[in-house]
Amino acid sequence: MSIRLLLVTQRKLIESENFTEIIPQIDKEAAREKGPGRPPYWEMIFWWTRKPLISARAFTAAALLPEDVPMTEFKRMVRLTDNTRPPHNLLPITNGRFKEFTVLDPFAGFGSIPLEAKRLGVGKVIASDLLPTAYIFLKAVLEYPKYGKKLVEDVKKYGEEMLKSIEEDVKELYGDTTGYVGTWEVKCPHCGNYTPLVNQWWLLKLDKGGGKGYERLVYMKPEKQGNSIRIRVVDLNKELNKKTIKAEVNESDGTKYEVPEGNIEAKNSYARCLICNNVFPGKGDKWYVKEALREWNENYERFLNGEITLGELRSSKARPKLLVKFKGRSKDLDFEEITDDDEKMFWDSFEKLKEVDINKIPIENLAPYGTIRISTWGTDKFFKMFNARQLIIFSKVVDYLNKLYDENDEYKKAVLTYLAIAFLNHIRHNCFFTSIDPSRKFIAHTLAFRRLGFTWNWVEINPLADVIGSLRRSLDHVIEGLEYLIQTNSDSKIEVLNVDINELNLPEKVDVIITDPPFADDVPYPEVSDLYYVWLKRVIPMPYRTQWEELIPKDIGVEEGRAKVFGNNTGTYDDFREKLAKAFGKLSNFLKDDGLLVTFYNHTSTEAWVSLLYAGWYYSKFKITAVHAVTTEDETRITAQNTTISLDKSMVIVWRKKAEGQKLLQEVRKEAISTVSDYVSTMVQKGKLKLSTDTYIEVLGKVLSVFTKYEKLAGLKGEREKAVEELITNHVYPATVQSIIEGLSKGVGVTISDPYAAYYILVKLLIPRPEKGVRKIDKTSLTFFSLTGNLDFKDLQDNGIVKADKDSISLAEPNQAAKETLEVISELEKLLDKKALLGDYNFSNPVQVFHYLEYIALKSKDKLKEEIEKLREKTRFVDEALAIAKIFAKVLDEKDVEKEPSKRISGEEKTGILRWTK
Repeated sequence: MSIRLLLVTQRKLIESENFTEIIPQIDKEAAREKGPGRPPYWEMIFWWTRKPLISARAFTAAALLPEDVPMTEFKRMVRLTDNTRPPHNLLPITNGRFKEFTVLDPFAGFGSIPLEAKRLGVGKVIASDLLPTAYIFLKAVLEYPKYGKKLVEDVKKYGEEMLKSIEEDVKELYGDTTGYVGTWEVKCPHCGNYTPLVNQWWLLKLDKGGGKGYERLVYMKPEKQGNSIRIRVVDLNKELNKKTIKAEVNESDGTKYEVPEGNIEAKNSYARCLICNNVFPGKGDKWYVKEALREWNENYERFLNGEITLGELRSSKARPKLLVKFKGRSKDLDFEEITDDDEKMFWDSFEKLKEVDINKIPIENLAPYGTIRISTWGTDKFFKMFNARQLIIFSKVVDYLNKLYDENDEYKKAVLTYLAIAFLNHIRHNCFFTSIDPSRKFIAHTLAFRRLGFTWNWVEINPLADVIGSLRRSLDHVIEGLEYLIQTNSDSKIEVLNVDINELNLPEKVDVIITDPPFADDVPYPEVSDLYYVWLKRVIPMPYRTQWEELIPKDIGVEEGRAKVFGNNTGTYDDFREKLAKAFGKLSNFLKDDGLLVTFYNHTSTEAWVSLLYAGWYYSKFKITAVHAVTTEDETRITAQNTTISLDKSMVIVWRKKAEGQKLLQEVRKEAISTVSDYVSTMVQKGKLKLSTDTYIEVLGKVLSVFTKYEKLAGLKGEREKAVEELITNHVYPATVQSIIEGLSKGVGVTISDPYAAYYILVKLLIPRPEKGVRKIDKTSLTFFSLTGNLDFKDLQDNGIVKADKDSISLAEPNQAAKETLEVISELEKLLDKKALLGDYNFSNPVQVFHYLEYIALKSKDKLKEEIEKLREKTRFVDEALAIAKIFAKVLDEKDVEKEPSKRISGEEKTGILRWTK
């Protein structure tokens, strides 16, 4: 019995302070993966959420190892010791250490986590996902690489055959053109002519970086010719005969160069005719342009059904329009005007489309609600996302792949899967809903906006061209990805499952569950990944007509439009919370008593925390033992001035079975503050506290570990999710703030109790200093910094702590651009009431007193003693103002403009705080 107890309570490395200290190093490598060090297999196909491999590797290994493993050994194991190459390019060094363990990822997606468990040599790795599309991709990432180099060679062989099979059709439909840029043209209700609608006219705008000028500057220019519009190409590199253009050119040799403004803004229901200059009528769903596009889509279907002629189709109020064509490769593209032959080739293909077997093109319905924004424009069936020659070529690819399929040959299925992935990657780059990205890859794929959104400047590419997104280039990416994946092979037993978590059954319990569970405002995966599914099912037999029609009732996600189709509150927050709770209940059943559940979670909004804690703690009786902030996304890194920061961070939460016992809520709060503030104080005294937005999340995790170790909290108001919301908002957040403030105060030897002082200190210390301007935080993160649980924006604004911006909150601090003493004094004067500067004090909080003392310390430091004595007679906030100064003198960023005045106030000089604090 005692031995079993020891096993249950043995902490793992992921739960230790030692592991916390290397998170920045993991983050650094993760950021490299998100940039130039991307794993090659990521280029095979786009998937919305892919955890960096080093994060998956490090957290998985740390969840399996005991806490006393030396960090040098751990870093060597996961390959954090080689700075010349991304760790994911190096195999972990585990020497069979994990061969007795089983790891489960029940929301495996694209498989980053199980892939790294496989590379670590975990004995058994189980990866499951609800979606058939994800299941196929998981097989490609985790299972099929077992066939090794022969598989690579056969994918190359059959891939070349696939390309060759469409050569004649491509030549007939595209000639020698690499691709086209197009848009929609609409018949003007005022003048009766067709006008192209273009939101921006740039084709290429390639910045060399570092102020070295532009590598390419090319744009389109519309010119009125009678009752039509000619689109001219302006290539400044050619016109100016320069390889590099130092700036955007307005005029050269008497010729003006001006990029026209777009003539459509869909979000404002604005479109202007380029011929008569009149604006199209209507708004919203009654907007003329939207009605015209709906008519095109209706007519497109009627045409294929033989109900109308091609001439009638072309007479629709809206229709696709070719703007320019291009030749060449990659970014070295030459653009040319469209000819009559180009137009004829485009429209003739619609007649040819009638000859295609209807079963080879996707006639399935898109989800008819807000998730799929293109459906409001009449694109209600998947085939309407494509023009005729795209559908013709795609049907030929489907024909070829169908010939390869053999139900009884698993190896052939593997080959076919990789060819299908190349095909899907081409499809996402080649439809009506791509767009131009002039500053980067030129082609922005259909899923670049995370959902299927309507676009205006679409790109169509020759499948055999050598450009990003072509079928040829997609095949190259698949081969490179597969060559990478076969190097990940290990002795692990891999099991890939396509099952709803509530229907998942495992013969034995697992040691670790590590996963990225759904969160409320995540991508609506069934709906958007149907773009892949409806083509994939034509190559590999699939069980459903569409994923959305079959799987939405089982999907864990928020999409309000779902309820209109499926009823029962499907897709609401309540539905999401209950489904997530049941999923966590299943995870508890899968996990060994001494096992760990590790969840990646992409944000920490109050709603997210309520859902997560409701599922994990309230419903499933898990307790939190550690939380790690992970900052791997670009938007969390501060590089630009006046950046608005959110505490909506990625994080990794470690859970154990199980919460037990009962205690008074207020007693637990005291316990949390006492325990966690001591930790913060110790870190301050040791000089190890590195303050950042991550600090808040780490402290929040420690506070939660105290609250959630109890199954019941006596005195907690409300039931179910209301009780959890009450706990988070009025107890956990304030306890986190108080723990940080008390920890800082104890570490420095002062006391802070004023909520406005606490807010100012936290924002100053946790939000990175901008190079210019002031710190900003988004309004939704305000709750995190409340010391009392009821501090709101108006309170802060009325007390001069913050100022209102359009989309954010600005801290009332001196502008960080101030470098000289006189400049800082001037900035402080702007913050202070003019009467105060004249000695007529009327301060309402310690922050105002602190700013006044800063002003005096910089302008007349010999009068500091006198002013402090005067202030003591007029206000009770002096001691806390001096406490703010001492905290800042100890831990504020050295480059912050308030660092020096804080030092002057707080004790580096004899007139400082050590003398004046009572």
